Amino acid sequence: MAAATPPFEAQTLGGEVFVGPIVSLDAGRITIGTAEGPVSLPTDDLMTVCLKAEPTPASPEPDVWVRLVDGSLLAAQQITVEGGRARITLDDGPIVELSTAGIAAVRLQGQSEVVAAEWSRILDMKIDADLLVVRRGEIVDYHKGVLHNVTDALVQFELDGDVLPVSRSKVHGLVYYHPAGEALPETLCRITEAGGSQWSVHRLALPGELQWTTRGGLTVSRPLAMITRMDFSGGKVVYLSDLKPESVRFTPYFGTERDVPVLGEFRAVRMDVNLGSDPLQLGEKQYGKGLALHSRTRIVYRLPERFRRFKAVVGIDDGVRPHGHVRLVIHGDEKLLLDIALSGTDPPKPVDLDLGGVRRLAILIDFGDGLDVADHLDLCSARIIK
Repeated sequence: MAAATPPFEAQTLGGEVFVGPIVSLDAGRITIGTAEGPVSLPTDDLMTVCLKAEPTPASPEPDVWVRLVDGSLLAAQQITVEGGRARITLDDGPIVELSTAGIAAVRLQGQSEVVAAEWSRILDMKIDADLLVVRRGEIVDYHKGVLHNVTDALVQFELDGDVLPVSRSKVHGLVYYHPAGEALPETLCRITEAGGSQWSVHRLALPGELQWTTRGGLTVSRPLAMITRMDFSGGKVVYLSDLKPESVRFTPYFGTERDVPVLGEFRAVRMDVNLGSDPLQLGEKQYGKGLALHSRTRIVYRLPERFRRFKAVVGIDDGVRPHGHVRLVIHGDEKLLLDIALSGTDPPKPVDLDLGGVRRLAILIDFGDGLDVADHLDLCSARIIK
């Protein structure tokens, strides 16, 4: 008897949520078998599709991580290389084989925060050769050369014409050099498996098991029960705190208007923290993304094309409540989209605005009824959505 299809929760860009087994799925559409009947949704309208199941105990983080050139990140038990072909045993057991031309880097050992920072720095470097990254304690170094075969005990590394056998126990990681090539196809979604691997997906289908093709051309199949998350939001949602404003102007209650040269300046704008550099918090709920602004501040964003909505949860930060009183005024180009008063005694307010055709978004935090005392307004999860 076939195993029952597990239920998933599909969330759309508009905030709708549908729960049930996945009936069908391809690059253009998903059908969820809800209790009220099947619901078919275009993948263009999806944010995420997540497995609805009891959480499993966290397993230890694997030491071996393989980063592919297409952005996929594979959690692995083992990797070996012979004749330019890599054989990767994933953390949950399946084996993947591919050319090293598809591999960007391999981390072979666990790491502390200090070593992780150095490893990240190396990965960010522009390189003109393969790198053998070695480690002794907390000290990390690298050598330029050519990577050859990798066994469970040795890494063959060519240095100045000589191929040297290097004990794998001394190697923290491998970085493969690739000259610039053709652009990869666009990402449809990012799939996360129960074992921790994350795949950058270009195409997918559901002929039985979930089958996908990565942006790099690798085809993978897994049972649906092994998939914890499919994230379709890439490029569809942009947080304002990740965009560079076109301009920021601050006017003190007693003083003259001026441009703000540094976004972190007090009484201007803070990104992803409140004006006291603590977590953004409204209604006893903390938010990881958003803006904090003090009256009177006007911030203007030049928006990318094809974004349709602006969403946020707004209110006076919990840290200064019940004080504070401001006016929040939002214009899209020259059109008034929102004009509301907010006080420290008001509950957080959801905001959902139509941005159809808007190219410039202007947000004004103006003085309210209490001078500028405690005018600490948070725009939590402030984002634009396609």
